[in-house]
Amino acid sequence: MIYSVINMDIVHSRKIKNRIEVQNIIKNYLKSLSKKYEDKLLTPITITLGDEWQIVLKDISKSYTIITEINEFLSDYDIKTYSGIGIGSISTEVYSNSSNMDGEAFINARNAINIAKKSGDTIKSKVNRVYLNEYSIIEKDEVAISLVSDGGYPTVNISYIINALIENTEILINKVTPKQWVIIKSYRKAGSYKKMVEDGVSNSKSDISQKLNSAEFFVIEKNIKLIEELFGNFKGV
Repeated sequence: MIYSVINMDIVHSRKIKNRIEVQNIIKNYLKSLSKKYEDKLLTPITITLGDEWQIVLKDISKSYTIITEINEFLSDYDIKTYSGIGIGSISTEVYSNSSNMDGEAFINARNAINIAKKSGDTIKSKVNRVYLNEYSIIEKDEVAISLVSDGGYPTVNISYIINALIENTEILINKVTPKQWVIIKSYRKAGSYKKMVEDGVSNSKSDISQKLNSAEFFVIEKNIKLIEELFGNFKGV
């Protein structure tokens, strides 16, 4: 059986004001997130260091989704992260603290975050800090997407497609302004334009729609959903 391991690390963490206070806020948030995703996680989210944490998912499809959710929360504190995703087997027993576990997925996650911390041949955009590492335990043709429906034609490795979509999505997310984040988070909380108007967030539904479209919110959401579906192809491999 294969799993997804995600290593996340705060960018320039030593420059954060009130660092200890922020670390405690993040700790409590990750604890609540572990409860929210309890049925998706193999083990609770583990803080490996004050500014680093590790996520082990048995539901691989949520790999990028949970990263974007965490980063959206951290945007309130103007904090950005590096994220390395590794997919593969686990060679140890399952522990409540993932630091005590090891295997192919953990090795790939460590390699992935190292790649995420530098742009170059692998990652072209400097604003993209998320990377899915290739893994050796699965034959590439087992997890690939055919360019056409009939057999006998070239296939594209799914990891390449996911990384390309992640990079494009991260570029769009990076362009979202603090004011646009306020509208996006208000929309998520309210669940509808009507409720947002009732709550006094805006005077009209059209104004909310315009602001969400300006932030490319619906494109970002569509991309995240597509990436989630692509990650779902790893199930049962």
